[in-house]
Amino acid sequence: MVKITTELEMFEELVFLMSEKVRRMHTWTTDILRTGDKEKALSIIELDEYVNHDEELINRRALEVLALLAPLASDLRKVIVGIKIATDLERIGDYAKSIARYVIKNEPINEAYLPYVETINSSFLKFYDATMDVYRVKDVKKALELAKMDEEIDSTIAKLYSHLEKDNQDHEDRTNVVAFVSMLRNFERAGDHTKNILEHLIYEVTNQRYDFG
Repeated sequence: MVKITTELEMFEELVFLMSEKVRRMHTWTTDILRTGDKEKALSIIELDEYVNHDEELINRRALEVLALLAPLASDLRKVIVGIKIATDLERIGDYAKSIARYVIKNEPINEAYLPYVETINSSFLKFYDATMDVYRVKDVKKALELAKMDEEIDSTIAKLYSHLEKDNQDHEDRTNVVAFVSMLRNFERAGDHTKNILEHLIYEVTNQRYDFG
């Protein structure tokens, strides 16, 4: 029993180490969107390779735990949830990589839109940090409350869309606007995958599926 407890703690720590890399990627996206720093954008893309490696490592470690230690049902859920969260973290990292690619390929963002973008990423990071905190302490009650933080991200994006529409309604060439809107959707999707992590936590603790919608 002691051995499997220790192995599961080590397994979960791999998930947290992966989450720290993903967080770093999204922290850097704030800088590159403000400055247009293409070298730092490349660093985000490079870091994504390490995140992908972490997911593979977590999956291999999960198989070892399942094969060698025959976990009980509650321990089995920990392993299943760890695999699922690693998958969501990998996707969240991919969204940061997509933002980095946007910066590399496009001109700097209009300064009028920067406050929106910074608010969106700040809201996402708060949501992400709070989510990983409740995953560590297994706080289901807090997890149920946190999902509404995703609404702050969506609300600010909606306001920015409205601003964009007003600024560009008379312009025939909307290529740059389309690329910008596509980039913004990465924040929406990252928020959605963060909600998934909350759902996985609830399943781990309660053995009940929960869908935030």
